[in-house]
Amino acid sequence: MKFFLDTASLDKILFWKNFDLVHGVTTNPTLLSKESSDPIKVIKEICKIVNGDVSAQVTEKDSKEMIEQAKFLKSINKKKIVIKLPCTLEGIKASKYLANQNYKINITLGFDPAQVSVFKNINISYFSFIIGRVEDFGDSNIENIPLVKSMIMKLNPKIKFLAASIRNSNQLLSAASNGADVI
Repeated sequence: MKFFLDTASLDKILFWKNFDLVHGVTTNPTLLSKESSDPIKVIKEICKIVNGDVSAQVTEKDSKEMIEQAKFLKSINKKKIVIKLPCTLEGIKASKYLANQNYKINITLGFDPAQVSVFKNINISYFSFIIGRVEDFGDSNIENIPLVKSMIMKLNPKIKFLAASIRNSNQLLSAASNGADVI
């Protein structure tokens, strides 16, 4: 099991790297906007610090524009950048194309275990299943963690199950004990 930080803070990444708890980083436009530097510069710096994958999220809504933006993001660091795409119809179209071009893909905002079924024949790298954000809205996704792992194992075991938006020890323990590949 690996730990990815969900941040764009270089200070936080460097702090947790000292404890050998940074195997990768996932960013998003909101996190990048909180930093006082150019987002591309921040992503470049993260890639220098982190030895593993760094997810960079597209902001476009149309699949063709997502693909063009993905090409640019990938050019930042060809080995480390993973393209983070939304689990929308346009994101699915973009993921199919980019996966066929050997891009690493992180599908984000998985709220329902059934969503992973779309990726049976699309070799995405990660499926980010949202845990903490769901609880922010008064619901729970903890009981669905084993279902996500089961769906992945039955449909496309190449996909890494990323338990995302972990906010407390109960969420962490549930994800770890139910087969999350990445937390």
